[in-house]
Amino acid sequence: MDKSKLSEKRHILIITYYWPPAGGIAVRRWMALANELYRKGMEVSVLTLEPNSAEFPLLDETLEASIHPNINVHRIRAFNPFKWVKKLFSSSIPAPAFAPKSRETHSANWLTVLRSHLFIPDPRKSWNRRAVKRAIEIIQEQCIDVVITSSPPPSVHLIGLRTKRKTGIHWIADFRDPWTDIFYYSRLGHSKLSRAIDKRLEMMVLTKADQVLAVSWGFARLLSDKLPPEHLKKFHVLTNGMDFDPSSTVSSKNSDSSVFRIVYTGVLAQSYQIEEFLESLKLISIQIKAPSIAFDFYGSAPPQYIEQLEELFDFVHFHGNLPQEKVLTKQIEADALFLIGPADYETTGHIPGKLFEYLGARRPILYFGQPNDDVMRIIQETQAGICLIRGDSPQHLRALRSQIEEHSKDLLPVDGLGPYLRKNQAQDFIELLPS
Repeated sequence: MDKSKLSEKRHILIITYYWPPAGGIAVRRWMALANELYRKGMEVSVLTLEPNSAEFPLLDETLEASIHPNINVHRIRAFNPFKWVKKLFSSSIPAPAFAPKSRETHSANWLTVLRSHLFIPDPRKSWNRRAVKRAIEIIQEQCIDVVITSSPPPSVHLIGLRTKRKTGIHWIADFRDPWTDIFYYSRLGHSKLSRAIDKRLEMMVLTKADQVLAVSWGFARLLSDKLPPEHLKKFHVLTNGMDFDPSSTVSSKNSDSSVFRIVYTGVLAQSYQIEEFLESLKLISIQIKAPSIAFDFYGSAPPQYIEQLEELFDFVHFHGNLPQEKVLTKQIEADALFLIGPADYETTGHIPGKLFEYLGARRPILYFGQPNDDVMRIIQETQAGICLIRGDSPQHLRALRSQIEEHSKDLLPVDGLGPYLRKNQAQDFIELLPS
């Protein structure tokens, strides 16, 4: 094809396993950026899987309508090993993210070990060969300037690696999570050999990629420290962001001034270890007679855990799952929003997607975590809340008392939120591209 006859617009190809009808923050990141990049004058193509060939932990059929119609989406078919595993070993599949089950079975352990030896770096690599072939065709047909691969799964970066070798295209590897440093890596049952192979693949990707993006500063340091200092300039941070303009958030008139209402939205598990914080709230509720304290959970949690918390803390109330638009309303009506950081810190780089949702609600954030991690970096930068330091109950009492006594019904200002708007992040991304 004669390149002179094509548009002079920059043309990028995004290669991702997760794309609608998949749901969740893994999808929203590049779907939102793709839309904004197109609006800023770029041509955007996406290479992904046919839904029947993929395995998505979360589905959201409504997202399809959010994709700009002029974004070219290319889908390919591939063998899906998960279908056969579900049929043959449905009761033995490891829990999501390999979280420990209450009763681990022998076959579950074997499945994990097999996964880590037969599918390096992960079982979602089954589309790679076809994806490389199709990516090269798209690059040639549409005169692509830049290829982006976004993980997890980390195997998607091997598509970028092989495409780079065959075409010389400028390649950006985007890491939403670490690879061999992911928090559950030690549970995957790797042998010395399979671990060595995995680490070698990771090093090849980091070395050969022209640029590396990470969703947090902690993750960027974790990845860049694997290479010699001369590679440092290729590493950049592009956090997740807000899919709407927070300046359009409207203040709610429904909050009861006699009640200080803390709201948490999302999944809650016993492993999050929030009892320490709830004990602090219990003490505060005794010390401060007015306003009274209510802690409302909207989302899902194990029934036994719900029963346990409601029995121990009379101000805790679980309301189950709500449609997203109602969840946003509850967030805006809150006097404060509760955000949970990891109980065990292996890296400072974990930033829950919920943080950006909370920022958009413009209510004060009570972050139960550590003051030196990337979540607090953003909260401090945006002046959006406070940190309740894990393991420091006296600090909880001081911070909570101050927050409750000084709380306001006014929405927080939007001045510091600019870097986390998708349209601004898209511009930051464009400025990273080669001239």
